[in-house]
Amino acid sequence: MKRFGPLVLLLLACTPALAIDPVAPLPNPADQARYVALTRELRCLKCVGETVADTPAMFAVDIRRQVREMVVAGRTDEEIRQYMVDRYGEIILLRPRWNARNAWLWLAPAVLLLLGGVVALRVVRQRRELLATDDSDPEGLEQAPRG
Repeated sequence: MKRFGPLVLLLLACTPALAIDPVAPLPNPADQARYVALTRELRCLKCVGETVADTPAMFAVDIRRQVREMVVAGRTDEEIRQYMVDRYGEIILLRPRWNARNAWLWLAPAVLLLLGGVVALRVVRQRRELLATDDSDPEGLEQAPRG
């Protein structure tokens, strides 16, 4: 029995990883690729920062089932995305669409980066001016006028 201990441990260590989506792949490889791509574009609303493809949450299982049914029914990717947005809101999309309501999501990073650059430039210029005034009187010989 002692001889088989390492072998049993090796076999236990090599067990296959269980897939999150236990449903068999779609028969058409193109439909399966669409299904996988769509589930990677949709956010799990119960999980933080995960797609419905990456989580075993019941919400994600339901979304994957709905996407699978719509792909099999022949609906286009845009129709499926729009159905999900109509039902759950724009938040379900991992990459929100560009529109007037969520323009700030797309513009805020650029505006904040630009603002940070302006602040950094002003700080550097002020320090440079401060060093320049300190260098003009290296020994501190000039005295402030008395008044």
